[in-house]
Amino acid sequence: MRRSFTALVTAGISALSLVTGATVASAAPQSTAPAQLSCTVVIDQFATHGPLGQNDQYVQVKNISQVQQDLSNFAIDASIGQSRVLTLATIPWGTVLQPGGVYLVANAQYSGPAPDQYWSGITLPDQVGVGLMRPPTAPVDGAATYANSPFVEGTPAAPQPPGLQPLALMRLTNSGDNAVDFQLRDRTPGRPGPVPPCGSTQLLTR
Repeated sequence: MRRSFTALVTAGISALSLVTGATVASAAPQSTAPAQLSCTVVIDQFATHGPLGQNDQYVQVKNISQVQQDLSNFAIDASIGQSRVLTLATIPWGTVLQPGGVYLVANAQYSGPAPDQYWSGITLPDQVGVGLMRPPTAPVDGAATYANSPFVEGTPAAPQPPGLQPLALMRLTNSGDNAVDFQLRDRTPGRPGPVPPCGSTQLLTR
């Protein structure tokens, strides 16, 4: 009888330890998975002004994967303030971007190389966000120069400073932090920026 009672107490203590351990484990802080980086098409560069001031605005995306990407009906959007999101361009059906290729959209008064599309009636402020959206409204990649933009990734990039210089915020890396990835550089609209390919064969899906 004593042996059975001792065994019962031992089993009870073991069970209590298991319950206590489970409780502590569930109360421990849970790590948050990092946001998934785009390894297909990314914001390559954007400018809020240039040699013609705000007329020289543009946004360019780049295919950093190793396979062609179908951008049919994708949108390039801009955010202004906390709640205002505007579509700059909807990419036409049948548009396919080759590896390393770029797609350029620009203000109607833009003075650089001919873009793939123009937009009109929208002037981007220096505090802006830009995003590539998969139809109907799924984000693919984004960049922003203010923290409350729906397109910001990590810390916002520094806004483009005033002036008429031929500059743009250029993506140099793809870390998921806009402040790290985008730096002020000479603009190259129509030509891909220096962000390296990611080596992915992933395809954009709808």
